Amino acid sequence: MRTFQIILADDEQQILHGMERGIDWEGLGFSVAGTAQNGKEALELMEEYHPDLVISDIKMPFMDGLELAKNIHENYMNTKIILFSGWDDFEYARLAISYGVSEYIMKPINYDEMRKLLTDMHEELDREYDEKINRARLEHAYAESLPLLRQQFFTRLVTEPMDVKEREQQIKSLKLDFSDFVYSVVAVKVQKGEEKDILSELSIKETLKEALEKIANVYEFGMSDKEIFILGSNKKHDIGKITRTIDETAVLIERIFGSRISCGISGNAERLKDMPVLYEQAVGALDYNLVLPEESYTYYNDIMPLQEVEDDWNTQVEMIGKSITHCSEEELKNQVGELLAWLHKGHYNLNEYQIVILEISFSFARFYKKYQITSDTEFAGSKKMAVKILSLSTGEELDHWLMNYCQLIRSLIQKKQIDNNVILAENARKIVEENFQNPDLSVESVCDELHVSTSYFSKIFKQETGGTFLNYLISRRMEEAKKLLLQTDYKSHAIGAMVGYPEPNYFSYVFKKNCGMSPVKYRKLEGAEHEK
Repeated sequence: MRTFQIILADDEQQILHGMERGIDWEGLGFSVAGTAQNGKEALELMEEYHPDLVISDIKMPFMDGLELAKNIHENYMNTKIILFSGWDDFEYARLAISYGVSEYIMKPINYDEMRKLLTDMHEELDREYDEKINRARLEHAYAESLPLLRQQFFTRLVTEPMDVKEREQQIKSLKLDFSDFVYSVVAVKVQKGEEKDILSELSIKETLKEALEKIANVYEFGMSDKEIFILGSNKKHDIGKITRTIDETAVLIERIFGSRISCGISGNAERLKDMPVLYEQAVGALDYNLVLPEESYTYYNDIMPLQEVEDDWNTQVEMIGKSITHCSEEELKNQVGELLAWLHKGHYNLNEYQIVILEISFSFARFYKKYQITSDTEFAGSKKMAVKILSLSTGEELDHWLMNYCQLIRSLIQKKQIDNNVILAENARKIVEENFQNPDLSVESVCDELHVSTSYFSKIFKQETGGTFLNYLISRRMEEAKKLLLQTDYKSHAIGAMVGYPEPNYFSYVFKKNCGMSPVKYRKLEGAEHEK
């Protein structure tokens, strides 16, 4: 029997405890991942566990069950919801249906009723999982995949300039629709899991396609060992929706197939003629993501655009340029070693080899400007480089020089990136310091101001500070609240509003949860201590 994860939410501790302890979850095929006493807490657990099922009361403080259901429906498409309520209200039921709620039941609920409900829900989840891996479904999907002519057209569309008339004629003859206002590209690579046959891999791609089709018009095709998705929309793509969709689908794919997907996401463009640029962005972001096993995607705007290389340079030079920003010293040594081994097959004379090494070095030298690196060593500056390279008298000396040059650039770039991460975290702290009184301050609003995605920002902020942004914001608000409680005569509800909590009850709840006592009690105890 499969085991599905579940989150329970109810503001009444006794009911919550009774549900958690009084039901044989394991026997019914469920595991309780977490419990919450309000919708906001449940939403935080959603981000951490991505459960298969949420069971929640409707009447809860701070965020009720309906608002929770709405958030889950919009951001966690694979999670089913059961809502229960003591109120027989048609409007509640109507909203619940519109938010994708699977079951809406009335209190009180007896054990037998709950057991039957959970048994039915387990069977429904089982059927959905089985459908994902059904062989007949996979064979049908394989037979119905895009014809060869579409494949050839898509490949040309994303890799080379096309004459406008020819492009429009092919779109019409292949019965395609490219009437969207804006486009982006997602490049995907499926990491092999336990199931290695072609139908299982196809099902993984179909699962991702079905998820993306919920937020955009999608065309899918394969190129080499990658799957390419062209997303079209009548308005600018919401990168948050795309990344959440990929994250949720990645969790589902890993659970069902034991496989992992790596994705690169491009920026946006309005013209089909810009499709090759979007494709290059997506593939570049995918190359970056392949070395990040803990991430399911990389968004192009979260990394510096990768430098283009001249057509007559070896592919290995291009790959070194792409990986030098994040590879290890040993990995770079191996890559440069492979490049040098390839160069040796050219049987250059010394003068020719000096010119080749000089050209390659100049290509890497662009990183100095791109990453705003300053250096007064012999490696910096075209004149110094040319003089040094032309003074070397053996192939071995030239190889050694290029290896050292690449290693220097790697260390300078990665140090610069670390510095940029520190700056990003510091800028976020400044935004908090200047705006923590604003109740609308959130990860999303900070990321909008800093022009980065929420996933990238959250990872960097935690990496640099050791904690989440939300915890940092709460900590700063609590610090200010404590100070105001001890240094002013303002009522606690006024202080709550001054530190970003206009709802008095929620301020008291958060304060007690983080400080161990209510604001009134804190003022009384700590105030007396200060007077001694």
